[in-house]
Amino acid sequence: MRFVGFLATILSLLASNTNAQKVSFTRDVLPILSDRCFKCHGPDSQTRKANLRLDDKSSIFAQRESGAVVVAGAPADSILVHRITATDDTTMPPHDSNLQLSDKDIATLRRWIAEGAEWTTHWAFTT
Repeated sequence: MRFVGFLATILSLLASNTNAQKVSFTRDVLPILSDRCFKCHGPDSQTRKANLRLDDKSSIFAQRESGAVVVAGAPADSILVHRITATDDTTMPPHDSNLQLSDKDIATLRRWIAEGAEWTTHWAFTT
């Protein structure tokens, strides 16, 4: 059932605007990661799981034993996509965390990766 909702979200996004604006890391992706993922994969070394930081560019694109968390331009090869779409006990965020991703969140992350996973810094931190 989750897949049907996900597919419906993708189709509606495509149908609603064929000239859709490119996904922005700071506007679209970072809020999802911050709200749903940083609790376990953020800057706090005391709560970090799997030695993975999703707030750090080098960590998110690094090659790990099982592959890269994000492979720019290749959602199907990105561990992140596999984990956020899993329906078994490997799904992220874990069911018991109460931090579930919506179908729209999943579509946004997948689209960001497909578009090249551009990592940008918030405008306030650029010179």
